[in-house]
Amino acid sequence: MKLVSGSLKRRREQLGISQAEVAEGICHQSLLSRIERTDEVSNMTVLQKLCERLQLNATDIAQINESASTPLSVVRRMIEKNQIEEAEEALLNPALTTRIPIYAIPEFNVLRARVALYHGQAAEAMQLLQVALGDVDKYQVELTIEIFTEMGATWTAQDKNELAAECFERACGLIRRSSVDTQVAMASVITHTYRHQAEMYLVSGFADKALERVTEALQLLPTTTNYHEMVALQTLRMKCADALALSNEKKEAQLLAYAAAEFSKDMTLKEDVRGYGVLL
Repeated sequence: MKLVSGSLKRRREQLGISQAEVAEGICHQSLLSRIERTDEVSNMTVLQKLCERLQLNATDIAQINESASTPLSVVRRMIEKNQIEEAEEALLNPALTTRIPIYAIPEFNVLRARVALYHGQAAEAMQLLQVALGDVDKYQVELTIEIFTEMGATWTAQDKNELAAECFERACGLIRRSSVDTQVAMASVITHTYRHQAEMYLVSGFADKALERVTEALQLLPTTTNYHEMVALQTLRMKCADALALSNEKKEAQLLAYAAAEFSKDMTLKEDVRGYGVLL
């Protein structure tokens, strides 16, 4: 069976673990190496076990029926789509919490922190992020960027923008030190970082810097499925345009936000931007 190109290797590298660690107790390392190299697998049991260990949703990378517990990748998508109640329920489900490998615990705590911040529980969110930062492996660069980003967002929510700026700078420092290929691979994470940094700039009174960051984020954003992020960025772009009295910029952002919501086929997202349709 053919897999989505590079999906297993990408997730393994994201978690900062070796082929031997992933394959242990499931298959020989050479088999995993071949699967990563060819993006093909014949044993569905092996694939499901590899996905479980990598906290991947097997149905995302191959057309199979998966009955395993909800992996972190699915919970992450719930949060990105603002399905917070569903994400919170999944994170509290023992079927998930008792099967998380040790190297995925930092990501688990980051997702818990994002849910906590959504509910306005900034202190709890920061505590979870500090735990995640203490546990994250030095090779988990993408996750480390996300931790500093969420710390920055948490400080921003508490109007502590100097502390937020420090966290965003640490995240951006890691981005700058990454290779071009790595930056391309983690474009979604970088986009998320830039959006939160732009939000901090805006509330700090630097609308011009905020708009510049939003523009950079939009240029990086993979547009095929990231409709919720697109709407969030265009909405932020509108706020920046308002602050800078850029009426044409605001109108364009409204139209693009409306279009992204329409393409998403997400009724909640479409309802959020319904008023923008009058501009068409």
